[in-house]
Amino acid sequence: MTFEQAMERALTDAKYSYLTGRFEAIGDLIVSIIEGILRFLATLFNMDFTGFGTANTDIISGIFVVVFLFLLFISIAIFAHIVFKYKGREAMNSAEIFDDFRNNRLSFDEIMALAKDHDAHMNMKEAIRYRYLGLILLFNAKGIVKVSDSMTGSAFYREAVKNMPSAAEGVKELINLYYSLFFGHKSVAQNAYVAHVETYENLIKEAQHL
Repeated sequence: MTFEQAMERALTDAKYSYLTGRFEAIGDLIVSIIEGILRFLATLFNMDFTGFGTANTDIISGIFVVVFLFLLFISIAIFAHIVFKYKGREAMNSAEIFDDFRNNRLSFDEIMALAKDHDAHMNMKEAIRYRYLGLILLFNAKGIVKVSDSMTGSAFYREAVKNMPSAAEGVKELINLYYSLFFGHKSVAQNAYVAHVETYENLIKEAQHL
């Protein structure tokens, strides 16, 4: 390859754009767009922007690149913050109901009575909490799920379904309701809640007869 050929190949590479003026084209484009906006404003408001456009396009394009990189950095930082915050919250959420189970001193019947009492006062959120706690207590006692210190909602569901396949729908529905109400700050319609309670009670009866 001759020296001339090597130079031609190098100058067509994007990283040497500052030698060929291609980088300046960005600045020219930005200046052109701004000039168009200013001409429109001048016509609309009878304003004089004479003299604009003499700015160095290298400076304009440089400012554009700096602003773009700054916005990119901010976007990445915000995304990373959201991801880590979600993961941290997910870990905390997963452990909380099982902490309740480990600290629980109530019997299954007492827990169910509390759930029904909350139903009577239209406090579906707390009723769901006690039903979930009761389900963990019952499944652990029946050997359907061996609750460990590191267990999460998803792990509980997987083991419950493995040992009691018919429990899949009821357990999944209960777990989803619990997380939606406590950590998703969502509400549940009354008719959907009544249907859930029926599904839950059938699930409990089936588990008790195992």
